[in-house]
Amino acid sequence: MRIGIILHGPEIIDVGSAKRIIDIFNSEHDVIPKLGGTMGRTAVLDSGLEDIIDISHGFTPSETIFFLKDRIDLAILLNHGKTLDTGRHFGRIVASKVGEDIPFVHIERPDFDGMIIYYSSQVKSFAEFVKNTLVESGGYDLPLEPGKAAPSHVRVDGDRIIRRIAGAFAGENIRLDGVVIGEITTSDPEIICKDGKLVEVRGIRIKPHGLEKLENRKINLFSAKVKTGSIRRTRQKPKIKNVRRNQQSKIAIIDHCAESTFELVRDAGLVITVGDDTTTIAADILTRLGIPVIGIIDGDIDGVLENSMVPEGSVIVRMKAGFDDVVGREVFELLGKHEKSIHKRDELLARILALAEKYVVDVVYY
Repeated sequence: MRIGIILHGPEIIDVGSAKRIIDIFNSEHDVIPKLGGTMGRTAVLDSGLEDIIDISHGFTPSETIFFLKDRIDLAILLNHGKTLDTGRHFGRIVASKVGEDIPFVHIERPDFDGMIIYYSSQVKSFAEFVKNTLVESGGYDLPLEPGKAAPSHVRVDGDRIIRRIAGAFAGENIRLDGVVIGEITTSDPEIICKDGKLVEVRGIRIKPHGLEKLENRKINLFSAKVKTGSIRRTRQKPKIKNVRRNQQSKIAIIDHCAESTFELVRDAGLVITVGDDTTTIAADILTRLGIPVIGIIDGDIDGVLENSMVPEGSVIVRMKAGFDDVVGREVFELLGKHEKSIHKRDELLARILALAEKYVVDVVYY
C-alpha cells in the first residue's frame, strides 16, 4: 500500500513516535513521510531525520494530503497535541478539510494516552489496518475511536465574523497570523472581526502593541492562522550548522511572521528580524540553518518559545519601547534603496545603528 504519513508539530518528533511509526509502516509498505505545518521542521533537523521526513514545503496538514493525493492510497495524520482532547479537535479540523477525497486516519499521542481515530464508516477498515499493523509490530495497541464531525469554528453574526478558539488554556499567549494579540483568560476565547478588522475579543486580555501591528492588515478569520501557547513544548539537543561567513548572498527581512522563516530565507546569507518574539523564533530556527541575524527588538517579549538560541555572528539591537517597528520600517526602506550594494553584516549593521541612533538602548553581539 502507498501510505502518506503526515506529521504535525514538533512534539510527535521530539518524543520519538514519528521515527518509530514511520519505520513500522516502511518495513512492508511504500511510505512517504512529510511534515505538515511549520515548527516541526526544527524538530526534524534536531532529530537528524531530514533525509527521511520531507520538510521542503510549508503546507498545512490538509494541504499536504492534497499535495500527495495522486501518490498515496491512505493518509495517516500523526500528531501529539497538548492533550488528547486538543489533539482530537485538531484531527477533526483536518478531516473536515480533507473530506472523502482520500482515506484518512488519525493517530494521536501514540506513546502516551493515544488512540487511532477515523472519521467515516467507509474508512473504518483502513483504521483497522493501521491498528493491526501497529499491534503486529509489537510496540503499539491503540484503541479505535470513530471521530465526530468538526463543529464550525467560525460563525457570522450580522456584519461580524466570530471565530471560536478551541484547545486554549488560561495564561497562554494567543497569536493571530503570527502576531501576539494577548493572553488567554478563559477556555473558550473568541475573536471578532468586521470588514477585515479586529473589533473585539472575548476571553483574551489584549496586548495593545500587538493590535497595532495588525492595523494595516486585512484579517480573514476563515483562513487566519490562530495559535496558542508555546510553539514547541518539548526539546531535543539542537543540531547546529556552522554559520555561513562572507557570502555575497541576499539579505532577507522577517517582520512579525517568524513561522514562515524557512520560506523567507531561501538563499539568504543574513536575516534582519523585527520584533521580540519574531527574533526569538526566527533566530532559533536560523541557528539550525547557520544563518546569522540582526535582530531589532524593544524588550517586549511574550515567551512564545523557551530556551531559544541565537546563531553565532548575530547582533541583537534593543530599541526604546515601541520603536522596534518604527526602525524596522526604516530598515526595510533602506534595503529597498541599497539592497544590491549592501552585502556584509558589519556594513549593514553600521547603517542600521546610524539610522536608529536616537532609539538604540543596547547592542549585543553573539
